[in-house]
Parts: sequence; C-alpha cells; structure tokens
Amino acid sequence: MSENESVEGLVRAGQLDWFDTGGGNQVKVLRVSEETGAYSALFKAAAGTTNPPHRHLGPADFYVLSGSIEYRNGRAEAGDWIYEPTGALHEATHHPEETVYLANVYGPIAYLDADGNVASVSDGSQMKALLPR
Repeated sequence: MSENESVEGLVRAGQLDWFDTGGGNQVKVLRVSEETGAYSALFKAAAGTTNPPHRHLGPADFYVLSGSIEYRNGRAEAGDWIYEPTGALHEATHHPEETVYLANVYGPIAYLDADGNVASVSDGSQMKALLPR
C-alpha cells in the first residue's frame, strides 16, 4: 500500500498541524463520533501550563505520551493511563514540563470559574470544527 492511499479510519497524526487552543495548550483532533459526540485527540501543554478546574460530564481516558500531569495531589507520567468517570471533579491540572497525551473523551467537560460555577463547556461539536478537512 502506498503512503498516499486512504485507509478508512486511519489518521496520520504526524501529518496534522497542532491547533492553538490558548493558555499554552494545543490539540490535534483525530476523530469525532457522529453517533455520540465522543472524540479522540492529542493534546500538548507547554511547560508550566495550568488548566482550570473542571468536571467530567461523561467518562474520559488519557494516555500520557511524554511529560507529566499533576492533579489531585498525584502525578501521571509518560506511559501512565488515567480513567475519569462521569462526574469526576478536578482542581487545577498542572503540567510542570511540556506534556503530550492522547485523550478519548466520551462526554462534555464543564470548566469552572473561581466560585465553582460553570464558565464554559467543551464537547465533541467544538472538536468537530477542528477536524482536518
């Protein structure tokens, strides 16, 4: 099979550009399910990035490819897999070094303000807009 042939379901992530989402974060959206809105994406956080508190409104899992993620008084490093159940609440999540991780997100994520109120919600429809054309 030639390198240019299309294979259904295959994404050549290395050929995708990173999309800047602000705050030191970038994303490569790999897929968004038309049926459920679930999505898979690669995320990259710059060293020193802290993401705001958030609540998972659906389950999610993450695999750390490089760097580390500090959250809930713990640390996930390269090679670690994380599962977040529906309703999981995170205080701020910190990346002490540049970190790249694969995320499979099965429901929306609600980002919280300083008072614990929902400031914004991220879901598959927003990620769909970032899919390569």
